[in-house]
Parts: sequence; C-alpha cells; structure tokens
Amino acid sequence: MITRARGDGAASVIVSAAVNSRVYWLALPLLVALAFVMGHVQSARVATRDDWARATDAVRSQRTPTDALLWAPLSQGEGRLYFDGLNAQHAELPTADLARWDTLWVLGSHGRGAADLVWPHRIVETQTFGPLTVEKVRVEGERVVGDLLTDLERVRVSRAFAVGGEVRVCGFWSGRGWHCALRDSPERTRECLAAPTGQRLARRDKDPECGLDPLLHVSRDVRLIGDVPRRCLWVHPVANARVTLEWFDAPAGSALQLDYGFSDPMVADNYKRDRKVRAAHIRVTRTGRALLDFEVTPVKGWRSERVDLPPEAGPLTIEVSSDDPRDAHLCIDPTLRGPRQGEGSGP
Repeated sequence: MITRARGDGAASVIVSAAVNSRVYWLALPLLVALAFVMGHVQSARVATRDDWARATDAVRSQRTPTDALLWAPLSQGEGRLYFDGLNAQHAELPTADLARWDTLWVLGSHGRGAADLVWPHRIVETQTFGPLTVEKVRVEGERVVGDLLTDLERVRVSRAFAVGGEVRVCGFWSGRGWHCALRDSPERTRECLAAPTGQRLARRDKDPECGLDPLLHVSRDVRLIGDVPRRCLWVHPVANARVTLEWFDAPAGSALQLDYGFSDPMVADNYKRDRKVRAAHIRVTRTGRALLDFEVTPVKGWRSERVDLPPEAGPLTIEVSSDDPRDAHLCIDPTLRGPRQGEGSGP
C-alpha cells in the first residue's frame, strides 16, 4: 500500500509535469505574440527623424526670433538634430521658469506636453506629427524686465583683494565675459581668440585660453546644476578676492530674482564622500542699502532669492565672496521681474 501510494504520487507528479509542460508550450506563442504587440506599440510611440523634422519645420515657419522651444520628456532628445535656430531650452516642464518669453513652443511625446507646465499659460494651437505634439503657448504671469546675462557687456566687474586692499577692474571683454588678468596685450589676445580652437591648440604653447586666466573672470556659461543644463553667469569666488558686479541698467520698482547654484560635479557627483567645496556669500545692495545678504551652501540644486527693489535710482551691486581657494563653479542668474504687458489679450 505504501509503495503503491508512492507510485501513484510519482505518476501524479509526472502527469502534472506533462500537463504543465503542454500548457507552457501552448502559452509560448501567445507570449511571443504579446511581446511583438507591446514592442510594436512602444515603437509607435517613439518619434522618427521624419516626425522630428516635420514638427520642427512647423515651428520654424511660425515662430518669431524671441520665441523659445521646450521638449518633453528630456530623454527623448533625438530632435536636438533639428533644433538649430529654434532657441531650444533645457527645462523640466513642471519647474520651468517662463518669465523670459512671451511665446513658447512645446514639443511633447509619451503623454507629456504643455499641460505639464505649472507656470501661468494658455495653449493657443496644437498640431500632431506622428507621436509628437507641437503646442504653441502664450506665456502669462510676470515677465523679465531686466536680465544681467543680456546686460553683461554694460556691467562693471571688479575684484577686491583682501591682501593689500587692491581693487582690480576686469576690463577685458572676450565676447562672452569680463576678464581680470591678461598675459599678452589686448590686441594679441583678441587676435588669438579670433582663431579657431584647433589652431590655438596647434600653437607651440597649446593655450586655447589665449593667456586669459581660467578663474579670474565673470562670463556667460552653461552649467549642469540640479541635473539640468542652465544658462547662467559663471562667478568664481576665490578666497580673499571678492567679486563685485555693478549693474547700471536695473530699473526701480521691479523685483530682483537671483537664481544660483554650484555645478553638480563640484558639490555632488565627484565628492560624494568628501565634499571639499566651501560655502560662498552673496550680498546685494543699492545706494548703500542691503537688499539680500545670504550664504550659498555647497549642496546640489538650483535655488532662488527674491526681493522688491526700492524706488530710488542707482546701480544694483552684487558682491560674491568665499574663503575657498579651489574652483567652486558658482553660477548665478539675476533677473528683474515686473508685470507682463497686455495680459488678457487674444493670441
């Protein structure tokens, strides 16, 4: 009886395994078909180059020179091949600051689009190109009425050294920023800068910077801050050398928004165990009156400080200092904000 029970059990196991094996073999074609369908559906959601070309051509035929373009999700970036001349901006839609623009074009896919924008806006037109949507957006809310990145060529930049009390004016304009120290004459430096980069590297001294100090300058730049490439003003606050920017074109009656952050590689990606970058300090004044005075901690992220400007006229002065002797990659983006003209008008 016991042997028979064991035999019956073994036979039952064999029969069960055979049935399961048959079920698996029957299910295999269904699984293959399901994988094929899912792959086809996923492939249909990915824009082709022709889709991107047609979508960007549609934007190019309707946009004005001051319009900007965003795309989402950022991971679907093959369209970058077709973004030339479209003022494309890196920005996550839910956190995008749209104050610089009146009209925006959003290229969306995978269920993403202008509806993800939190900033006040109106969608005035929608087109589709395969899996892509092209949405024309009218921006609402406050707008930028003064932009230090744009005005940089008219800003006075200087460095004040703690040792000896020397104040050095950064008087050489390179085309994208002010430099405080030159190795050669201004004429020879400009001649060198006008040459292609490859030609500069082929020179005997292999100096693509043309003798300009890579640290002692204040220039327009793009830095990865908070995992997003950001246009900003690169300010290097080396120890005992305070940087001062005098912004003469700042109108009264507006609000100053100062966005800032250290580049990710310096405070996060390269120093996970031993962060070596030290804090910086920013102070903003107008006619001797302190408007902002705060410490910039060396942590990953893009942050903002904001203050209403007093009614009196006079240059806006921004001072950046630090006791860090290393290359800290602090970037700032000061803008003046005011009401947007003509809100409520039609498209």
